[in-house]
Parts: sequence; C-alpha cells; structure tokens
Amino acid sequence: MKRLLCSVALLAALVAGCSLHVWYLSHETQALSVQLEQAGEAVQQGDWETAYGLTQKAWEAWENQMFYLHTTLHHDDIDGVSTAFQEALAILEQREQPGEYAAANARILYQLELLVEAELPSLKNIL
Repeated sequence: MKRLLCSVALLAALVAGCSLHVWYLSHETQALSVQLEQAGEAVQQGDWETAYGLTQKAWEAWENQMFYLHTTLHHDDIDGVSTAFQEALAILEQREQPGEYAAANARILYQLELLVEAELPSLKNIL
C-alpha cells in the first residue's frame, strides 16, 4: 500500500509540474504575442519606431526566459523563434517593407503558438 501511495503522489507531482509548465509557457507566449500584434498594427499605421520598440521589448522578454526555455523545450524550436525575432528586427531597422515585416511577425506568432501546442497533452503529441 505504501508503494501505491508513493506512486500516486509522484504521478500527481509530475502532472502538477507539467500543468504549471504549460500554464507558464502559455502566459509568457501570450504576453509576447500581444506585443507583437501591437507592433504589427503600428507598422500598418506607419509608426516604425513604436513597432521597433515593441518588438525589441518582446525580444528582450524572450531572451530573459532563455535558461528556462532551453531547460524545458527543444532547442531547434527556440532557435527558430530567436531567428525569426532577429529577422523581424532587421526588417524594422530598414523601415521600408511593411509586407515583409508582417510576414516575419506572423512567423514569430505562429512559432510561439506551436511551442505551446507541442507541450499540451494530446493524442497528436503522444503519437
């Protein structure tokens, strides 16, 4: 009986830890997504400086989470988001092509969405 209780307690701790991880990752990526969506709107209105500031702020928030992200996620996924951020910032520095920025921004948003989706316990992720 003692083994069963220990097993159940361990399983409960794992489920709680996984749930906390998914919640935290969702919270962080949602905050980044809001900033990036605001940056996209700023570019559409021709306000490149605001868009650059918002994207830079999102990048810094992403960078500040790097230890946690590298500990819990696949490195290729993290590198993909980081590369997309750098691409978007480079486009914003040129301040010429809103269409290219929109595509780069959409790429970041989609990759952030995929990060959370990959961590959710679903049949698709198990198989």
